[in-house]
Amino acid sequence: MYSYIGIVDFLCIMTQITVESLFGTKAGVVWRALNQYGPSNITHLVKTASLSREEVFCALGWLGREDKIVMEQKGREMIFSLRESEVRQEEPLKMTKEDHAPKAKSKHSKSKPPKKTKKTQAVKEPARQDESQAKESERTRDFLLR
Repeated sequence: MYSYIGIVDFLCIMTQITVESLFGTKAGVVWRALNQYGPSNITHLVKTASLSREEVFCALGWLGREDKIVMEQKGREMIFSLRESEVRQEEPLKMTKEDHAPKAKSKHSKSKPPKKTKKTQAVKEPARQDESQAKESERTRDFLLR
């Protein structure tokens, strides 16, 4: 009636990745991000949890099913936070508008190569024309002689 499971079989069963372990792990990462940073939108959770948008959505679904998060609509975005009973020890860092705003680009521009003077341009341009005219006349001669 009872079957014998060998140690190797037992370890194989224990190391298999299950849906529960996969989504549960990602839910733990999002939970810790919400606990540390406080209420967050999807974009902020993606950055702080270092997960893809799809993984964050899956984790939020898992946490919602366990009734651990609260959703609040603010304008066009949805803000997620932990229920008060879920918040642990650390005081969450409040998310500011600067966190939502795109980072300003540096005002430092790439160094530009020095401009060519008119004298330099005048000398090089005829040389290029002479070379191209010589090549063109050679190609024309080859074409006609074939």
